Amino acid sequence: MKEATQTRIVLAEDHDRVRQGIRALLEKTDDIIIVGEARNGLEALQMTKELKPDVLLLDVEMPGLNGIEVARRLKDQHTDVRILVLSAYDDQEYILELLDHEVSGYLIKGEAPEHIIDAVRGVARNEIGWVSPQVAMKLEKIKRRPGERNTLTYRELEILRWAVEEKTDEEIASHLGVELGMISEQITSVMRKLGTNSRSEALEIARREGWV
Repeated sequence: MKEATQTRIVLAEDHDRVRQGIRALLEKTDDIIIVGEARNGLEALQMTKELKPDVLLLDVEMPGLNGIEVARRLKDQHTDVRILVLSAYDDQEYILELLDHEVSGYLIKGEAPEHIIDAVRGVARNEIGWVSPQVAMKLEKIKRRPGERNTLTYRELEILRWAVEEKTDEEIASHLGVELGMISEQITSVMRKLGTNSRSEALEIARREGWV
């Protein structure tokens, strides 16, 4: 197949084994070519600017900049690349926040072997809102009226996941590549939304609700 008809991909995934597995899946077809591989969010941004791929296959959980931040920056820069998100999670806030940033699709990693080629092709055809079956089922259950969104953001959920593992604020900030003060601000926001003044109670609610 001629190169002109191939879909050019930048693959952003920080885990080597997962990235190699995705590459192996995509290399089974002649109409998809991987032109670059990024191991963190900053590399994903840089490669997207330099290589100008048709599709950015973007992991949500990455060091430096996570997938949401990468998507937000590319949207702000009016980049033409179509973004297909890969995630290990099907949390509604992950999905909704990324779709809010106009990513073209959302694929659960566990479904990648069966659906990744269809997903890449669909996104390359400019199909907005392409989601895998597991995500589609999740979205059907979400009742979300305009102007109504009092749930936790992706970043707040991400910080909670680290906090329940008894990581310090310094460790969380270092892992996420953000200022230390942001961690306490986000925890405060979580407590306000959950109606508690106790950090430990907020973490317990998160465990009970199955968010972490």
